[in-house]
Amino acid sequence: MKKNSLGLCRRLICLAMLLLFSPILTGCGAPSAPPPSETQKSEVAKKSIDEFVAAAKKSPKTAEKDLTILMESLDAYASEYEGPYIDLRDAAKELLSLYQSSAAKDKIDAQLEVLQQKANALSSAD
Repeated sequence: MKKNSLGLCRRLICLAMLLLFSPILTGCGAPSAPPPSETQKSEVAKKSIDEFVAAAKKSPKTAEKDLTILMESLDAYASEYEGPYIDLRDAAKELLSLYQSSAAKDKIDAQLEVLQQKANALSSAD
């Protein structure tokens, strides 16, 4: 009788564990969110550029560091979505090189304007 009750306990424990973990296991195969639309992608990229340009004009001393951080997102967008995001990333790369070479303010301002125009073109392309 002890053997049967021990076997029954093991089965109950296994059943309890199975019931406990079944929601976790079935949740792994849940459908993922749909990929972002072109409009969503361009809005996020444009907003990031708008915020950067405003901050760069307000605080030029931190612009290079901020642009380095922004470049990570732009690189990801360019490799993932290609097209106009490559142009946007390349404009940002050019701006970063101007910052790194301590270029004149008018050159930096001109490249900021180019970057802003490319970001604006994203939303008009949708």
